[in-house]
Amino acid sequence: MKKKMTLILIIICIICSCIGCIQISGVEHKTQIKKLAYDFKKSADHMVYIKENGKYEAYFVLSNDYYGKTLLMRYYLLDEARKFNIYEGNGACDAYYPDSLMDMFLSKDFYNSLSPKMKKIILDMDIDITTKKSIKIGHILETEKLKRKIFLLSTYEVNAPESSLRAHEGIRLKYFLDSPDGKVRIAYTKSTNTEPYPYWLRTVSKWNDYDVSSVTYAERDGVLKSVVGSTQVDADFYVRPIFCVEGNTLVFKKDIGDKKLGKVYVIE
Repeated sequence: MKKKMTLILIIICIICSCIGCIQISGVEHKTQIKKLAYDFKKSADHMVYIKENGKYEAYFVLSNDYYGKTLLMRYYLLDEARKFNIYEGNGACDAYYPDSLMDMFLSKDFYNSLSPKMKKIILDMDIDITTKKSIKIGHILETEKLKRKIFLLSTYEVNAPESSLRAHEGIRLKYFLDSPDGKVRIAYTKSTNTEPYPYWLRTVSKWNDYDVSSVTYAERDGVLKSVVGSTQVDADFYVRPIFCVEGNTLVFKKDIGDKKLGKVYVIE
């Protein structure tokens, strides 16, 4: 009888120990997304994977304090180049961000490509944009607030050189500040990740009322450099969406079927 009781106690201890290990393992692999942010801890794993059209895509956790929220940037550019807006000619203020082709694409088509959970947790943010009055008149550079879930980076946020043609929209981001040579602005598509592509920013470039800021590239002394310049709205440039979530959003490690990556942080 004593042997039976001893055996039962041993089995119970083993079961409890296994449960404890599972729980500890679970805790170790879960964390708040703000702890992955570049400006929270530079040595952390800054990548989290999110489903678009049912497939995992990489996002870089840029900041844990973008107006009090956690900011995510798509790591790769979207595969398809797009126009910022229709070009209607001088005087039409085609560079104005609200309800542009780009704004509508991000707010509708791209937003709808995300999983139901992501659509639920992405926050409405009051972002800075250049006013239409500023685009129209002389050297006025004023901004206004626009409520959006998905949007683009601004020239100020990517630490572009100061220019009298561009308003300060948003806040400086440490990730770009820590790269004064602009190397981290260089971006690729997932399908061709050896050749960089130009992509849109949301900031108006006031040289013409149909010019918008963008990141392009130039080779100097054999080294590829990023250049923040201006581009007519009907050019076909690439897109790099950003959005915010609450900092306490939980992410956890998961095998997403990519042997090179191993287990990665996901939101789902």
